[in-house]
Amino acid sequence: MNLFLAFDLTNFVGRFHPILVHLPIGFLLLGILMEWYQRRHKTEKLSTLIAFAWLLGASGGALAAFCGWWLGETGLYFEKDLFLHRWAGILIVIISFVGWRLKKNHVLHSRLMHRIVNFLILGLLIFEGHLGGNLTHGASYLFEYAPESVRNLMLEEKSEMVDLSKSDSILVYNDLVKPILEQKCFACHDNAVQRGGLNMASIDSMLVGGDDGPAFLAGNVAESELFRRISLPQKNIKFMPPVGDPLTYDEIKILEWWIDEGAASDKKLADLEISESVKPTLLRRYGLDTNPKPYYEMVHIAPLDSIVIINMEKNGFMVKTLGATNVLLDVKFSGDHLTFEQLKSLEPAADHITWLSLAETNITDEGMVTVAKFKNLTRLQLEKTNISDFGVAKLTSLQHLEALNLYATKVTNNCLPEIKRMKSLKRVYLWQTDVKPNDAQTLEDNNEELEVIIGQG
Repeated sequence: MNLFLAFDLTNFVGRFHPILVHLPIGFLLLGILMEWYQRRHKTEKLSTLIAFAWLLGASGGALAAFCGWWLGETGLYFEKDLFLHRWAGILIVIISFVGWRLKKNHVLHSRLMHRIVNFLILGLLIFEGHLGGNLTHGASYLFEYAPESVRNLMLEEKSEMVDLSKSDSILVYNDLVKPILEQKCFACHDNAVQRGGLNMASIDSMLVGGDDGPAFLAGNVAESELFRRISLPQKNIKFMPPVGDPLTYDEIKILEWWIDEGAASDKKLADLEISESVKPTLLRRYGLDTNPKPYYEMVHIAPLDSIVIINMEKNGFMVKTLGATNVLLDVKFSGDHLTFEQLKSLEPAADHITWLSLAETNITDEGMVTVAKFKNLTRLQLEKTNISDFGVAKLTSLQHLEALNLYATKVTNNCLPEIKRMKSLKRVYLWQTDVKPNDAQTLEDNNEELEVIIGQG
């Protein structure tokens, strides 16, 4: 109860600071302007009102500084910004009293001394006003609407985008969570400053917590103090951060998801379950599309030599790349009679062929030995060929094969165990084969990722 009363008293006294701080500034400026006016008109003796204005400015400044000190103790301002503002204000008060003594006995001091004190106070007032604006409105308030050239010069804008070329190695805490905490929390809760006894510089120190206990409970967002504070209404006295920009919706979603997934320090993005609710945030904030991608979109190799492609086309194959930025190949034989030499002409492109159609050709099981060398093959069309169970068995080494068309071939139930071994296979066509529909359905039922198209007849 006493702590609560003390905190309320601190806030009550501290909030007089913005009320009181402007009046002494006006008195000091009035004193300087009156002196300049009299000097310009060559008045021999300065008015006593000048010294009186300095005394009012110094006294009012002392009272404003007193209230400001209490306001700083509420913990509502970033320590790194508060320190300079606080001591610059005290320096203004000290110099104002010096100025009062100087103006009171102005004939005892040279005009140079008067000018030094005047310009020193003016400079400090401008500097102190800027620091106060930073505390109240944020560090970018002065230049955020300036011309672009000025804004770019005065404001250091940091990109939030994660390097997508390293997306497979993104550490959730280091790369996504910690930057948010550094920007919005560390000013008051790090190794140097620990408001409320809380240090957020590391996960361990957050688990130790502060006056209100641990910052979070891993896997329990609802009971985590950190999440509660950042999601309170902004007018609530316990809302965090108390000053500066609040956490955005996307930043809150990242922290919520991280805590919910166990708040680990060493987990990679690929190690965690990415809920549907956080996927839009990862895409919007970091440009990370976490929806599953076909294998052929994740392969990055150098383009194939054009001479190889020309040779393939001379041997009866139609060759296309998958897109302007994807150098993998879609290859289709344009005839019906395929020789061994023609098939062998594909081997120099073994790493680049991802879609291959040998449909309605005379390809045999022996030809599958060559096809099995195409390690990035994801789609293989063998419909209406003489391929049998022996040919299918030769394809089990294709680790990325996702679609296999065996429609109207000679395969039987004996190929089903081989198909089951193809872990990446998502779709297989067995219509008009000797595979029994019931057994094909059983294969599909026992493999969640596999769709078996069996048809009728």
